[in-house]
Amino acid sequence: MVEHINGWLNIYKQKGLSSFFISKALKKKLKIKKIGHLGTLDPLAEGVLPIAIGEATKSIAFITNNNKRYSFKIKWGEEKDTCDEEGKTVYKSKERPTYKNIITVTREFFNGTISQIPPKYSAIKVNGVRAYKLARNNLEITLNPRKVKILKLKPDKPANNNFCKFDLKCGSGTYVRSLARDISRRLGTYGYAYEIIRTENNAFNIKNSISLDSILNLSVEDIKKKVLPIEFVLSDTRIIILEKKYSEMLKNGMMVNCKLLNNKLTSKNKLILVKDNTRLVCIANLEKEHIVPRRNFNL
Repeated sequence: MVEHINGWLNIYKQKGLSSFFISKALKKKLKIKKIGHLGTLDPLAEGVLPIAIGEATKSIAFITNNNKRYSFKIKWGEEKDTCDEEGKTVYKSKERPTYKNIITVTREFFNGTISQIPPKYSAIKVNGVRAYKLARNNLEITLNPRKVKILKLKPDKPANNNFCKFDLKCGSGTYVRSLARDISRRLGTYGYAYEIIRTENNAFNIKNSISLDSILNLSVEDIKKKVLPIEFVLSDTRIIILEKKYSEMLKNGMMVNCKLLNNKLTSKNKLILVKDNTRLVCIANLEKEHIVPRRNFNL
């Protein structure tokens, strides 16, 4: 086992592969038990898929920056049951929106917090069963609308009237496929998501990503050089350095009184990262002038 690898890999997921397949392949390559990914990508989508290795999996639950960025196209004229190119056509239209109308509608109706219904072919659970499994068995399902944040949605001027490309920045839980469906309907036509590419996820960027094939062709020692630190995903969380005696107290589940420390911590630092020199000790909460350990790292 190579359990001493702990951190993040910025993987570029290629079209046709599932997020689960990526994780499984890396688990086998690294001979490691604990591995996870930040934000699932549909098999037809591609782009940034951050992979947590070893102790880094403990940090996922504490990530506050879940913003993502996508490049995608809408193909006008058809609506698919999957809301992407893989599905069956359920509606057709000869209407094609103008660039001016696309700009007007996206600004008015797809800006800020919006309500969206996930695609029926999605991993959302309905009574404990994945929606896509029910949909594949032709079972009627009703998915509830959910609130999502659209931080930026910019359409490019189309090269032809059958497609329009968009630059999207959004919050957690946003379905690009649903967005494409809803934009199309609002424009008085039908359409589906085409060529979905995730370009950013948290602090991970497509420019620094590496394909699964490239990683699998490297030695384990060379893969280690590509691994980013656990705290990479918690860049908006304050880091404090403690003496070993205090960090050991936290490791043993004990609280530490802030009055014993030289660090000036305030109520604004509700979530903090504790280090002993360069070694990451734990994620902790600041509660009533005490540092309370939440999750310890075995590094």
